Amino acid sequence: MVKVSLKNLTSLTIAGGSTISSIDIPLNPLILPASSIKGAMRTAINYAINVLHLLQGYTSCGEVRPERLDRCDVCNLFGYPNARDSGCFTIEVNIEKVKRAYITRVSIDDKTQTAKEGSLFTQEIVPANEEFSFVIYYRCDLRLFKLLLYSLLALRYWRLGRNAMVDVKVDNADEICKSVNCDDELKSILSQLSSYMWG
Repeated sequence: MVKVSLKNLTSLTIAGGSTISSIDIPLNPLILPASSIKGAMRTAINYAINVLHLLQGYTSCGEVRPERLDRCDVCNLFGYPNARDSGCFTIEVNIEKVKRAYITRVSIDDKTQTAKEGSLFTQEIVPANEEFSFVIYYRCDLRLFKLLLYSLLALRYWRLGRNAMVDVKVDNADEICKSVNCDDELKSILSQLSSYMWG
């Protein structure tokens, strides 16, 4: 089990609302789905492996479309759509104490670069510097566990939701090292994740 804290460094928009007439009235409360965190982690680690050429020894097909996924390390860690018991972990998010705010926006016509008629809407956001917590329940080998932790590191340089920058830290790094055989590589990863990078 990995206990993680996540802080949004910019305003965070994940979900909420549906358009009614000319004003968007949020009908669904803003949430941070586990699938959004997992998807951002997957995309971040794919980018780190395939574009930045980091993490030699790990494979990534670089695909996100279900029909193109391959049997790479990233796919084995994160799983495949419609596969029973797919992937090595699940995430449980706690968002009870997160503040919410509303901003008003207008849709812009790409061709004319002007406001679209009847396109004023409100959007629910989480203001910057709020903290979420989530727990990762892991069930595979130590090699892919390291890849999971690397994906948390990569998330610090990626984005979540609609382009929000985030920071993460592992709250139980010492506990993890006591429960598994912590080699130098794992100690180094957990040391980097034991506090926020961006403050």
